[in-house]
Amino acid sequence: MNKQGKSARLYIAAMLSGLIASLALPPIGLWVSLFSLSVPLIAAINIAQENRSFIRSALLGWMTGAGWFVFSLSWISNALITSGGAHLALIPFSLFGLPLFLGLFWGAAFGLAHGLTHKFKLNPPMHLAVLITLITLAEYARGIILTGFPWNAPGLVMANTPWGLHISSVIGMWGNTLLIMVAAALPAMVITGTRLFGAMGAVFVILIGGGSQLIENKMMPSPHHGMAIRILQPNIPQAEKWNFEKRRSHLATLVAQSRQPSTDPLDLVIWPESAFAGFYERERGVVSAITQASSQGRTPVLTGILSLEEDPLKLYNAALLFNESGQMIDGVAKRHLVPFGEYAPFRSIIPFVDAIAGPNDFSPGYGAQSIRIPYKGNQTIKALTLICYEVIFPAAVRQSARKDNVNFMITITNDAWFGNTIGPRQHLAMAQMRSAELGLPMLRSANTGISALIDGRGKIVKSLEYGRAGVVDGKLPLSFDTIYRQFGDLGYLIMMLVFLLLPLCLRLTRTKP
Repeated sequence: MNKQGKSARLYIAAMLSGLIASLALPPIGLWVSLFSLSVPLIAAINIAQENRSFIRSALLGWMTGAGWFVFSLSWISNALITSGGAHLALIPFSLFGLPLFLGLFWGAAFGLAHGLTHKFKLNPPMHLAVLITLITLAEYARGIILTGFPWNAPGLVMANTPWGLHISSVIGMWGNTLLIMVAAALPAMVITGTRLFGAMGAVFVILIGGGSQLIENKMMPSPHHGMAIRILQPNIPQAEKWNFEKRRSHLATLVAQSRQPSTDPLDLVIWPESAFAGFYERERGVVSAITQASSQGRTPVLTGILSLEEDPLKLYNAALLFNESGQMIDGVAKRHLVPFGEYAPFRSIIPFVDAIAGPNDFSPGYGAQSIRIPYKGNQTIKALTLICYEVIFPAAVRQSARKDNVNFMITITNDAWFGNTIGPRQHLAMAQMRSAELGLPMLRSANTGISALIDGRGKIVKSLEYGRAGVVDGKLPLSFDTIYRQFGDLGYLIMMLVFLLLPLCLRLTRTKP
């Protein structure tokens, strides 16, 4: 077979390796599939040892990254179908274009590791250590600095188990990402260089993973503990949600669910994102009447709703809190907007952008991100309120939680866009990880699945599956003060230094030129 044919097979194998490895992500959770990433890692080392072009290594990484995202983000295409079928021609762009774009970050990591290997004449084990570290840095850059889209970073694999969620409370999602990449590379560590290096890599995983279990997060004062809450899941089909002729029946569903008998007197009722299909400023009377009817004169109601400012026109995706009299008493607007969903990047230069995102962009919110909820007459409880996409940002959620000194978290969403796919389940896993990282319980209300009460360890206490209408009643659990809440990504940075120094501690010799 000629060189071109061998190269094509190599890149196909890399993409398949990434795709297979992504099966370790929630909700599938096939941990052993991570080892398939050792195939492109070993190939990258061989390319460097053969003194081939760094472009070959970069292409190898690009295909590996694209494979990681092509299946795990396939659910995004469902939104183009749910929107009514007018955008079906764009499915190839979402199904393949987005994974290929995100894969560029992995390609940059592979290419840079190749260049550093030649520059400093690194041996295979050191090359592997540098490559793993650069992949985690590329993922960090992808999610925090460049794209603002940290969805499905390898660290999310840790949300599959209570053990993994507890580790999140110590090192967060980015520390998890390094840990997962080290675990995925264990076969490559054994095959390349020395068996001792592979054994030390395994020890690194065990020490960080197992050692974190010895840490008991300190319980925090929880004035909200025992607060009786109700989470609504109306299960309104997305195709009907903005049908004004059906809005009366949709609102009747929300009122009926809110007024269902409860074991304990309710202290808070939560509706999902854009539960009221309209603008608050243009229908204040209707919103007031509906929330007052839902509260039965006793319970505050929080609902997702659109909001606006006139002259100049600004649109907001908001969450507003109404008291038992139907009076709006607090609210927040979504800060992190969905690219091509709520705003269009490069609107002036992309000719067909209106067909994707509509003619008007939403504006990001400002001010406090927490809502103050009256409780037991004279108390006020602070809840960090995250709208849909906002729950996927670990650093931003931590910063807001600490700044406002919140007692618990609320996230409202409308995952009906993505159908009964892996997408809503990945979204839930991210909410679990945020709870585990910060030790704060979270109330998750989704228009249709998966609404849940999550405790401060990231465990789902109660939930409603996708496609079911109903309510989740419960009492708010305790809160915990976690290491990640105190120190953020410092643990991740220390882990990277330790892992890079590991081969040097073993006194591995450099590969001769």
